[in-house]
Amino acid sequence: MSDEPRARHILIVEDDRDLAEITRIHLEGAGYSVCHALDCVGARAHIDNQYFDLVLLDIMLPDGSGHELCEYLREKDDCPVIFTSCLEDSGTIVASLTKGGDDYVTKPVHYGELLARIEANIRRFRESRPAAGAGAKGVRRFAGFLIDTVRRRVVIDTEEICLTQIEYAILDYLSARPGELILYDDLYCDVWGSDSFGDVRTLLVHVSNLRKKIDPESRGVIENVRGVGYLFGDV
Repeated sequence: MSDEPRARHILIVEDDRDLAEITRIHLEGAGYSVCHALDCVGARAHIDNQYFDLVLLDIMLPDGSGHELCEYLREKDDCPVIFTSCLEDSGTIVASLTKGGDDYVTKPVHYGELLARIEANIRRFRESRPAAGAGAKGVRRFAGFLIDTVRRRVVIDTEEICLTQIEYAILDYLSARPGELILYDDLYCDVWGSDSFGDVRTLLVHVSNLRKKIDPESRGVIENVRGVGYLFGDV
């Protein structure tokens, strides 16, 4: 059996054959193994029978919505999903990330940025999984909740709150720096492991979703300093 590492496997879900082929060429040139589906039916067949390190998912597909397909994927796997779309409105971005997406890239795609985002999301996903036998790091206790950094759990009273991996990574970073102003770009770089390329809308949506879960009464646990960054406070 070969000791060479397995090529990271990516599924492209895109109904534009030419665009999908160009994307495949770039990804395979960067060392990825690639599958392509033209529609939801084809994508489901791949998802049901293969493991993917990441999925590139168009929103508008000929037989359904990429949002619905992402929900289907999330029932089976938690691998990173990057939505790709020509739609740039905030409502579409929010819906895409709320449905289970990890990142959002607008078309036309700049392939240097796309490859950086793919690598960052795969790396973040792998590093977010605690190693077997990892030693205890302790519990962070705050006025409204606690964070178990060993099991990567957040508990309010006695109820565990379901966070996505990205939401947990954001909370972990902010809660380790209470009272410190964390710039958008610094937080993005830490969570995704890459430059934001000037677009932090994905970050803003994930933080908004996180705040709804850990601070439903809007007590100001995570304060948004508009245009600058965030402050975490134990309130």
